[in-house]
Amino acid sequence: MKKKVLNMAISFEMILAIVILLVVLLGTFDTLRVIYATYIVDYNHPIDYGQLNGIFAHILLLVIGVEIAIMLTLHKQSALLEVLMYGIARKMLLLPKTDGMLEIFLGVVAIGGLFLIRKYHIDEENESKESDENNINTTTQEN
Repeated sequence: MKKKVLNMAISFEMILAIVILLVVLLGTFDTLRVIYATYIVDYNHPIDYGQLNGIFAHILLLVIGVEIAIMLTLHKQSALLEVLMYGIARKMLLLPKTDGMLEIFLGVVAIGGLFLIRKYHIDEENESKESDENNINTTTQEN
């Protein structure tokens, strides 16, 4: 019974990941439409900061969607950290042009902290898993 529930949950996660990827694909077409209208059709008028900021924010939102689909599929801690990094980067990008030095500083500190977690915590876990696998392989080869 527990195995059936677990399999249903995993299947539901895969369906959600596929739905997220479909939404990202549709969002990509929308982003391309905005870029076409801004740069090709209206090429005489220079793009302003707000438009460019909006395009970057939309692209980063699509990247976050892809990373969430990866996180739902792989169940890795590194995927979660990447989603957090892209989320913080997007939030930093959407800060007002005139304010927000404290928010930018906190975002940089948060991203630095996530890099430290990835470097020292996740790499150590991967190394310990690899050494455990090597120990298992050497013991099976000896027998």
